[in-house]
Amino acid sequence: MGIGTLAVAWVRMIRPPILFLCAFGAVVSALNCAVYNDISLSIVQLLLLIVAPALLSTGTMFHNDITDLDSDKVNRPHKPVPSGILKETTVYYTGIILMVFSIFAAAFVNYADTGQINWQVALLTVALVIIGLYYNYYGKHHGLIGHMAVAFGVGAIPYWGGLAVFPEQPLLMLPLALAIFFQETGREIMVCAGDYIGDLKAGFKTTPVRLGRKRSMQLALLFYLLFIPLFPLSAYDWAGVHMPQVFGTVYLIGGGLLAAALMLTWLLTYRVVISTNDEKRIWKAFERYERTGTRVMIIVFQLFILLEVFH
Repeated sequence: MGIGTLAVAWVRMIRPPILFLCAFGAVVSALNCAVYNDISLSIVQLLLLIVAPALLSTGTMFHNDITDLDSDKVNRPHKPVPSGILKETTVYYTGIILMVFSIFAAAFVNYADTGQINWQVALLTVALVIIGLYYNYYGKHHGLIGHMAVAFGVGAIPYWGGLAVFPEQPLLMLPLALAIFFQETGREIMVCAGDYIGDLKAGFKTTPVRLGRKRSMQLALLFYLLFIPLFPLSAYDWAGVHMPQVFGTVYLIGGGLLAAALMLTWLLTYRVVISTNDEKRIWKAFERYERTGTRVMIIVFQLFILLEVFH
């Protein structure tokens, strides 16, 4: 097997779009918190804000591929592990090393600037490692709580970014983190609805396997809808809960676009599900709209959050 083939396999394992979402999400959140507090971030802080989430996401994704192996043999047999390009044990131990390094990177994110270890974000990273491993080895087999475990990790990205540079201000990114938690719970249900056949054969007790595809999609819509009233709280305190007003108009526009995209992709996918029994067509719809479409719009939302830094 050539070096080029192995290199491509490792790049696929890393999942560049997910790595980008994690690292970029943490950085733009930290930058907005810095602007809100009228403080500049150093190059070292920015570097570790990228490195720590990247290591964490990659390590947990490696383990996810190991525990997803039975399902991937049906749904995605050409991935590096089910195809035999990479060995299970190599991926497994590499994942452990990356997760451990992510904890150390998080702990020292502010050390060069303040001389202090950030115990708050280090403990949050430990919690994210534990939750990630819980999901990989147990949660994905047990319905809604498994989807929520993944959503907690994704929602923690902006919260992690804010806590990394301002550990004494834990409320800065809380509304956004909660909004993303609900949105990602819905998205995880939808993605699993697309993987229904493979998960059923693999014995995974996901929400779609437990409730059926249509009912689980209706539940996912409820979680998508919960995103809508929560995300504005960081820019417009409509509920009067006195959350820090970190964001502004640009952020609200980006959040509105993401909310509209969630509704549209759900509708397009649901129309396919109720109109045909062709599993190949249904699977393609989920891949196109839920796995790819929503991910693209989340990146667009993050770009709007970045623009908010300069607004």
